[in-house]
Amino acid sequence: MYGSWLDLVRLFGALLFAGLAVKWMDDVLDVDYDLCQGQRTLAARFGRAALPYALAIMACAVGLAEAPAIAAFLGAYAVGMFARPFERMPSQLPAWAESVIALCLCGLIAGWRGALWGASFMFAVDWLDDLVDRFRDAETGQWNAVIRFGLVEVLVSILGAMAVAIYANAVWSVVGLIALAAVTAIAELTTAKLVSENRGEGPWSHLS
Repeated sequence: MYGSWLDLVRLFGALLFAGLAVKWMDDVLDVDYDLCQGQRTLAARFGRAALPYALAIMACAVGLAEAPAIAAFLGAYAVGMFARPFERMPSQLPAWAESVIALCLCGLIAGWRGALWGASFMFAVDWLDDLVDRFRDAETGQWNAVIRFGLVEVLVSILGAMAVAIYANAVWSVVGLIALAAVTAIAELTTAKLVSENRGEGPWSHLS
């Protein structure tokens, strides 16, 4: 029994750290957008050091449980290309090609079920995030699945993706949802709000 609980703890730790690494790297890419929205994430606070820290966190995730950590990370990478599949990346490959490569690597490391879980679970997480941010994204013009495809279609897609994720690995899915809640809580607690509603200060007022 102890071994089983220990395995669950290691799985939770791996998915938590992988989720934090993905979130942190995403914040690095969106740091200017977040600042304009009055949000100062850890990525903005750490500056150029954010990426090495994210890699260190990801290394911890892999050390705890390699397969689920890699599946979550590469699944998030592959899903992240969905919004602009034909955009040329720095590698000179189109985004869809990098998605395919990421999923193939995931399959080699974590098996086909791991790749299927990574793609479907992170797809559900990504579109769930779009569901939460649909009003803000509508104001700023950011790409959002709900705006693009519709609320009902996105809800059905999220449920379908979660069903596939549960089929691929039910335990990873349940623990992954708990880890997602923890990542969201940590992100909220470590994000500073730069806009003061009382004084009407703008997002750059902290520099004055």
